[in-house]
Amino acid sequence: MLSLLATFINFSELFKDKNIIMMVIKIIGTIILILGISVIYAFLHTKYQRKVNYFKNNGYTVIGKYGNILDSIGLGNVNIVVPVNRCYDTIIDDLVISSNSVHGQIMQYLFQNDLISKEELNRNIEESLKEQNIKAKNIGNDVSIGGKSKGKSKRYPVGSVALVVIGTVRFHFIAFSKIEKNKTAITKDLDYLIVLNQIVENIWKNSNGSPIYMPLIGSGLSKLNYDSNQLLKFMIQFFELHKNKLNSNVVIMIRKEDQSKITIQQ
Repeated sequence: MLSLLATFINFSELFKDKNIIMMVIKIIGTIILILGISVIYAFLHTKYQRKVNYFKNNGYTVIGKYGNILDSIGLGNVNIVVPVNRCYDTIIDDLVISSNSVHGQIMQYLFQNDLISKEELNRNIEESLKEQNIKAKNIGNDVSIGGKSKGKSKRYPVGSVALVVIGTVRFHFIAFSKIEKNKTAITKDLDYLIVLNQIVENIWKNSNGSPIYMPLIGSGLSKLNYDSNQLLKFMIQFFELHKNKLNSNVVIMIRKEDQSKITIQQ
């Protein structure tokens, strides 16, 4: 910073002035200028920093990063955490599942790029849950009594994780929000804690040591009573409490378009 200023300011000239008052004024003005530039630099650096390392343990790091989680699909051997509704719906029609949600974006990407068919994904999800002996409740299609007239009608317990391997990517579809009246996504505080705990106990454990990419859990359609910065801070704190179980790098992806309202510098 000082070397940059030195290219514009000849500091030796500041002390040649025989008028003591003028010399003091120049020195004070220079100090104020340096402080002002430092503050602006620090502000811009914090605001536009692309990646932050939160903490390390066992040689692995938990990281916050601005970017598109879809880009991580092409990074080779990685794990991707996908929060989905508890019925594991795969029809993205903006009625039950929004195409703007991580759930919707991942599903659309897989189908549109012919990485897996909808039928095969449904089958693999059910097989993974069955292998873990996770039972579903049939909620039926009567909306008036809590059912769904659109999409799947089997609801799994919150925190259930279906592992589906597609190419070199291990997708961990974790049951989070509960769809009511076809379109209202409900999530309670306890559900959020259960999901974070399952990420630690299930997904970290089954990561095969490969990097884990995940979105900001709880943002978007999950209807939690916290803003995104609070959710990010809580995720970091929760993961740090369980850092002894960390066995791979974890990257929390914040959407680029949310950069103005979510700061990764927590």
